[in-house]
Amino acid sequence: MAEFDVGQIVISRKGKDTGAEYVVAGVDGGRILLIRPERFNVSNPKHKNPKHLQGTSRHAEELTERIKAGTNIDAGYFHRSLGNGK
Repeated sequence: MAEFDVGQIVISRKGKDTGAEYVVAGVDGGRILLIRPERFNVSNPKHKNPKHLQGTSRHAEELTERIKAGTNIDAGYFHRSLGNGK
């Protein structure tokens, strides 16, 4: 199983969210906890099989501390941190 770090940016490879970027919030029983504020935030992360994720070398350093503190992140801040500017 690939190693994923809190704050790492990953891309979904399977499912209806294929191609979507998420940020890793943690690991729970072999499932990776992901955030993308439009639907899944720190208080209610998405659980996804690590086989269905493509890791990147990018990290959202600005989001890592907020994730570790359990603070929810708004969509605008999330996308600016990823460099998407949406």
